Amino acid sequence: MSIVAALLVPLMLAQTSAAPAGGATAERFAQCVALIDENPARAYEEGMAWAAEAQSMSAYRCAAMGLIAQNRFEEGARRLQSLASAVNPENTGLRVELWSQAGNAWLLAREPGQARSNFTRAITTMQSDPQQLPELLIDRSIAYAMEREWRLAEEDLSRSLDIRPENATALRLRAAARMNQRSFELAEADARAAIRLEPTNQENTLVLGDVLESIRTGAPYERP
Repeated sequence: MSIVAALLVPLMLAQTSAAPAGGATAERFAQCVALIDENPARAYEEGMAWAAEAQSMSAYRCAAMGLIAQNRFEEGARRLQSLASAVNPENTGLRVELWSQAGNAWLLAREPGQARSNFTRAITTMQSDPQQLPELLIDRSIAYAMEREWRLAEEDLSRSLDIRPENATALRLRAAARMNQRSFELAEADARAAIRLEPTNQENTLVLGDVLESIRTGAPYERP
């Protein structure tokens, strides 16, 4: 597995904190999302039937998530991206979440440029609320890493850590980004800090191993 593949974070299909609050729409959306784990094809069909009946944004969203759960990543990503653009600009939370979901779907489709574009839209929208930025910056750093833009990945991760310093994921990913720029001592410090925060997370230990191998050979290590 390459270091880029190891950095890829799976799309969290249950990322629905901005779902409509209260009422029949919220309940139906929750039921549709719950069906995704059990039968994603049926969840897609249910979502589309609901959309035909009520033209509900939540219905289209659930259908898109159902596509992603069937590994139809590009189709789902495009639908989520279109929904984000169609949402009222005043509803920033929902737009950000849809762009974030679209970006993660593009990562799964191995389309980092598309992913980066969606994450950048989300980040730009949320600039006024820094506490919401760390996860988005981490997501965009993964897109940069897939493009082997290690410096830009490091910059996003450093911004994320400025806001939320004790984040093992950001430290682990920054260790990999620094390793690939031959900043081996800084990479080792980040990897060890990630292990201190999450000592049972095997990925932290693997990244430290990659860094130590890079120090031994004098070149960035890429897992076979």
